[in-house]
Amino acid sequence: MKRTKTAETAFVPLHGLATLGAGGLTVSLFIWLLFMTAHPGQPVPTFESLQAHALSSDVGWFVVRALQAGIGMMALLHIWLVVWMLKGLAAFKRSPRFTAFWQSHMGLQWMVRPLVLAMLVNVLFIVGLVFVPGLWNLREMLFPGALLAFFLIAVDAVLLWMDHLSELYQVQTDNAGSGLAGMFPAFTFAMLSVGFSASAAMSHHKVTAGIGFTGAVILMVFALFIASAHFVVQFPQMMRDGVKPAASGTLWMAIPISTILGIASFRLLMSAQHVWGAPVGDVLPAAVLLIFLSVQVFFYLLGRAVMNRNHGWHYLVTEQPQAASFSLICPGVGLFVLGMFVVFRALQPLEVVDTTTMWLPLIVLLVLQIATFGLFFRLLRRAMPNA
Repeated sequence: MKRTKTAETAFVPLHGLATLGAGGLTVSLFIWLLFMTAHPGQPVPTFESLQAHALSSDVGWFVVRALQAGIGMMALLHIWLVVWMLKGLAAFKRSPRFTAFWQSHMGLQWMVRPLVLAMLVNVLFIVGLVFVPGLWNLREMLFPGALLAFFLIAVDAVLLWMDHLSELYQVQTDNAGSGLAGMFPAFTFAMLSVGFSASAAMSHHKVTAGIGFTGAVILMVFALFIASAHFVVQFPQMMRDGVKPAASGTLWMAIPISTILGIASFRLLMSAQHVWGAPVGDVLPAAVLLIFLSVQVFFYLLGRAVMNRNHGWHYLVTEQPQAASFSLICPGVGLFVLGMFVVFRALQPLEVVDTTTMWLPLIVLLVLQIATFGLFFRLLRRAMPNA
């Protein structure tokens, strides 16, 4: 029986997390190409390096073509969902529900717009690298355009954040049981920070790299301060009032935030080394990545402990799939992506693992990735709004 389109089944801004999930899963497929294919003299794989790897062996051909197909399909799904989300947001803003939404703590969910747009830029960059011949040769012309795009999205994010703070100023709102939903702005600013850090790490022009470096640091500070301040304020309330099952996924929001801030920090260290000649070495990047992995483990255990009591996972996945259910996708993507960086940029340089033993953590990460894909498509069938 088709569900009636009610406030529970109609589009809400949090459905944008489905769009974000598709983008994150696109990135997760690219991570295999980043670490498992050779791209000498380049920090990332390109169409040409992937072609060379595909021609090196039958296995190489199958792996590259399979991952290219997956990236292409997930990128198309992401772009389609971006258009769908923007239409949904426009319609939601015209609806009677918007005023009450904006005047409550839930209004922070509107930050999903700049968050998803920043992810879109990252996905388009990956698509260009994987499918467009000769694109890497034009990188120094493309980086300023990417920086401009991230700057405009950052301005939108800051204005939205300030407008919502002004709306809530001296207004009593009931956010009991909302978990760590207030970290949404931190997620957005972190995503923008990692976007700026790409130009900082990969451009050889000091002005371009310097602008990327500056933007990444500023937005990283925004993200860290908002996330830390909200956790300090909200944690005692969580212990007193508990967390509603629908808000359980917010407890894991720090996992993807840690991933993108960890990658941004790693890129900034690489930028300092390659562009300005700072002696970074192997130990400092490894320590940074392991610190952010430790943050992920902490918040995973915190969320798991709460969900064991309020049955949040069962509620969001099985009992009542909804927009908030998509908040469970980003943690899986985040753990996988940062885990891959830890294996190849921390454990391997520190000689904790070698080319033989690294397959143990890689198998675990692969299982996590497959499970996250499975959860995403399950929710895509069961938690999306009626048309």
